[in-house]
Amino acid sequence: MGIFNCENTVAETLDSILSQTYENWELIICDDGSTDHTYEIVSKYAEKDKRIKLIKNNQNSGLPKTLNNCLKYCIGDYIMRHDGDDLMVLNRIEKQVDYMHTHNCDACGSGAYLFDETGIWGLRQPESNPNKNSMILGVPFIHPTVIMKHEKLTEVGGYSDNNLTKQRLEDYDLWLKFFEKGFILQNIQEPLIYFREDKNSYTRKNRRFRFTETKVRIDACKRLNIPYLKRVLAFKPLVVMLIPKKILRKFHIRKASTDNSKISLH
Repeated sequence: MGIFNCENTVAETLDSILSQTYENWELIICDDGSTDHTYEIVSKYAEKDKRIKLIKNNQNSGLPKTLNNCLKYCIGDYIMRHDGDDLMVLNRIEKQVDYMHTHNCDACGSGAYLFDETGIWGLRQPESNPNKNSMILGVPFIHPTVIMKHEKLTEVGGYSDNNLTKQRLEDYDLWLKFFEKGFILQNIQEPLIYFREDKNSYTRKNRRFRFTETKVRIDACKRLNIPYLKRVLAFKPLVVMLIPKKILRKFHIRKASTDNSKISLH
């Protein structure tokens, strides 16, 4: 877990991990130069539970480097991602470890409940068996839902740390490297985390990010030998950029809509 200035959310996040039905885990947390009380809050948790190991960057270095710093201390067979403002469903770890034991895959994600300060407002569920063609339209995983084989993550050299991956594209680059190696990726068809995201987040991606997103998708098509006729779909971010934000917001909410009356945020 990489953390940065999340003093208002990190305690609840850690509580959701400590409450897990599966207990044989270690939590490596790297604070990326927080300027609030995040480090102090996590320090208290680490003092009480020896499964929590806290390290710190001397300065803000970005998520790729921060996650790679965490990997230096990991000893488990599996690496599970999580963020400092999301929450785990009570049996998330148990379900994903069991899945890895019983299925032929190298990395496994899941769905996620979307929530903000008003509560749960949506649900996101990636396809069950993504393949390299999935990279044309976006990421095959919700990053903080993923569990991976440690040896496979090591084989691809962990997270790439460059100007592109520092622009919130570190996960896209990682899955690209996984597909290049022929690794098998799957998603459990149920939500196993509560993913903190407000209804306007999708509209805040600026023009620069949309152009960068398009560039990396075109590059992925080349690296994965995607047929030329399919590569036109890689230009989706540029098309989205032309849609009025008001319409984009409505589509985003409708796509993620769910029956909130049957779901409670624990």
